[in-house]
Amino acid sequence: MPIRMFVADLDGTLLDECGEVSAVSLGAIERLRGRGIQFIPATGRSLPECQHVMEKIGHVGLMIAAGGALVHETRRGSVVLRRPIEASLVARLVEVVSRHGHLVHLLQDHTESPHDYLMIGEQPFDPATAWWFDTLPVTFQRIGSLLEVDALHHTVRVGTVALGDELGVVAQDVSTSLGDAITVQHWPALTAEKATATKTHLLETFAAGVSKWTSIAALAALEGICRAEIAAVGDGLNDFELIREAGLGMAMGNADPRIAAVARVRVAANSAEGFAEAVDRALDA
Repeated sequence: MPIRMFVADLDGTLLDECGEVSAVSLGAIERLRGRGIQFIPATGRSLPECQHVMEKIGHVGLMIAAGGALVHETRRGSVVLRRPIEASLVARLVEVVSRHGHLVHLLQDHTESPHDYLMIGEQPFDPATAWWFDTLPVTFQRIGSLLEVDALHHTVRVGTVALGDELGVVAQDVSTSLGDAITVQHWPALTAEKATATKTHLLETFAAGVSKWTSIAALAALEGICRAEIAAVGDGLNDFELIREAGLGMAMGNADPRIAAVARVRVAANSAEGFAEAVDRALDA
């Protein structure tokens, strides 16, 4: 059965180690378009955090943002699907992360909120966080405590940044405290020194059931596309369900071993044009 939808992660997949899109990858995207295959970027970033990538690849269709919590139509930037965290759960998550001494990051639906992030706590920014805000066109508001917040209903992700070993303990506490009410993961963050895996980790929590795959499945159902007609490629833990469930799930050569274990195909690393290889595998399917 031919592929009708091709889903691709950004960091570590479409983007190289410098966070750029190669000419080879641009050509691969054009081959997909030339065959009439719907191309959908799927990223943990918000739309403002990857708007420059969308412009680079000339993307004007749908994209998955914030790990599946938001689906945008990129031409207008409008929200097609929105799955925020319930305000009471946001408050509980802030309490759990704060008691471990971390600054809490609340990613907002930027189409509804005046700021991209609410930063809860008095702690200084981690160097990776400072670099992120200095590099990308996003805004934030620093808040001492939740008592100063008027509303939490635009929050689509609650997280923090710290060393991976530290966040493993926080992730376990979140899981114990909130159970199936939320989805939690922690994994390497982007830093100024390296655009892929580092010892600095990002903790991410979402509403229950939120993932890149569940958003893709919802879109595919609306368009009458079955699982066998979906190809997907990625490298990180937020790609796990996507790669496992897609008809043709492909892991990058630089992928986390847990992603490679559930993939049907493994392609080259992002530094060796693995994205273009994945596109060609899909076109040959």
